[in-house]
Amino acid sequence: MRLGTKLLAGFFSIALLVLITGSLSYYLGNAVKNELIETSELTSSQLQTLTDMTSDLQNSLLYTRNYLTEMDKRERGDNSISVTAQIRESRRVVERSLNNFEVDFQIFLERSKSNIAEEEDFDFFVSQIEQLADSLQTSFSYYNSLTRQIINPDENGFGNEIFAVTVEPYFRNTVLPSLMELRSLFNDRVNNQLAELESRANTTVRQVIFITILAFTIALMFTFIVYRSIAKPIQKLQRTADELGSGDLSKRIEVNTKDELADLASSFNSMAENLSRSMVSRSYMNNIIQSMGDMLIVTDQDNRIELINHAVTSTLEFEAEKLQGELFFDLFQSDMFDELDQTYSQNELDEPVVDEWMMKTKSRKEIPVVVTHTEIFDQDGKRKHIYVARDITEQKEAQRQISESLKEKDVMLSEIHHRVKNNLAVISGLLEMQVWNTEDEHTAEILRDSQLKIKSMSLVHEKLYQNEDFVDIDIATYTQELVGEIQKTYQTKRKNIKTTFDCESILVTLNQAIPISLLLNESIVNIYKHAFKEVDSGVIEITMRLKEGDIKIKIADNGVGLPASFDKETSGSMGLVLIETLTKQLNGTYSLQNGEASGTELIISFPINDQSGGGFV
Repeated sequence: MRLGTKLLAGFFSIALLVLITGSLSYYLGNAVKNELIETSELTSSQLQTLTDMTSDLQNSLLYTRNYLTEMDKRERGDNSISVTAQIRESRRVVERSLNNFEVDFQIFLERSKSNIAEEEDFDFFVSQIEQLADSLQTSFSYYNSLTRQIINPDENGFGNEIFAVTVEPYFRNTVLPSLMELRSLFNDRVNNQLAELESRANTTVRQVIFITILAFTIALMFTFIVYRSIAKPIQKLQRTADELGSGDLSKRIEVNTKDELADLASSFNSMAENLSRSMVSRSYMNNIIQSMGDMLIVTDQDNRIELINHAVTSTLEFEAEKLQGELFFDLFQSDMFDELDQTYSQNELDEPVVDEWMMKTKSRKEIPVVVTHTEIFDQDGKRKHIYVARDITEQKEAQRQISESLKEKDVMLSEIHHRVKNNLAVISGLLEMQVWNTEDEHTAEILRDSQLKIKSMSLVHEKLYQNEDFVDIDIATYTQELVGEIQKTYQTKRKNIKTTFDCESILVTLNQAIPISLLLNESIVNIYKHAFKEVDSGVIEITMRLKEGDIKIKIADNGVGLPASFDKETSGSMGLVLIETLTKQLNGTYSLQNGEASGTELIISFPINDQSGGGFV
């Protein structure tokens, strides 16, 4: 039989025994419990009914006496409201008590005929109850009749004599003893029922104990069978596996069963045979470790060196014997000891830790290394540290060369921007000389416009030259400086043109900086030329915002505004052609219109750092 079949059969049998035992115990216990509950409920109800009947009789007697007492007060002339109320209440309580007694008495008789426990002597008990009930019924009828006559409002004045001579003695000597005898009989019956239920409960407990012992015995038999067929072969497997693990590969396992344990034993035997033929030697593993290009250092839990490979001795120039037992941290700079100890000795992470340090050789030379640290536990459960260090001297040298090359390129790029700025400044100076030598004002104005365009581009290169990265320009700062240059050219003593700035700090590339500078130059020059041509003062408002990846520039003035017949599509002016061309280079759009109050508004929108722009106009 297969091992799984054995285990399944054993577990199923034990589970079946547990199920049968539990079901029988539940059935037997539940039967007694239900009978006890029903009997207790009926008994409690009957006892409560007898108590209510006794209370009703006593209340009837008590309030009859109270009724007679209050009637005497009335006969003596006390007709107060309290006396009348007491008389009425006493009569009501007496009548209610007598009525309740009759109802409770009938309920008691009906319930007494219920044989819940199915006792054999139940008929005899019912007979006794009926006899006592007849006697009580007779005595109560007489007592009831007399009492109702006493509390009858039409009764003559002999109520006190009847009550004292007849009713009260009859109540105490006949009615109440009959009720007490009935109660005593019922109490005896209750005690007999409880004794019988206790006996049946004890019998049920003995039955449950017997069933449990029988099931336990059968379970022990199954356990013994499982032990003989499973546990013993497993013990053999364990003993032989321990011997194989200790290195004795000559041991073999003998199991006579025909199940999975026999297959496992055969696998163990085959494994031992294969290991004995092809086990990797320790020297083979050591050769692999020694052939590693990176430095491998194994330490104990206190970071004392236990094992190193050939790369350690060749790189650090130490003899292998002198490093045995030395502290691993002594191979680094002395001022790093605390940092090394905090990083590795107190490390509780399961993942490897990679850091860069400076190791020192025997000749006190320092070399940069990247150290990877992991932890393992040996066969005795002791913690070991494994450090793999890679010499990164060549990488560091390559990084240094790259860094120096980048510095040279930065210097070269800075020089290029500086020379471009100087060349543009020379061109601007030449144009300035031409302005001085030109008598034609129209020609001079054209030269000044060209000079301002060149200055705007020169200012871009100056900003790049001043930046560290030579890549981005803060267009807000640039705009203020550009407007200052334009003001120097067009601002006169007679004209007071103020400029307000509301610009966010926005960085743009050189590709966009040149078109933006020319756009700003052309727009502001046009304002000075046309918006305030016949005006001595005015305001220019420049707003820049960056929203959802788009730069929005608004240039507004409070000058004379555009003429009513103005159409940018048909005007054909050089300035508008230049603005439209530059806007297209930025992949943007523009609008030119009169302001809400006065003047003009130029709104330009384009995506930030778009690859467009940088062309020539």
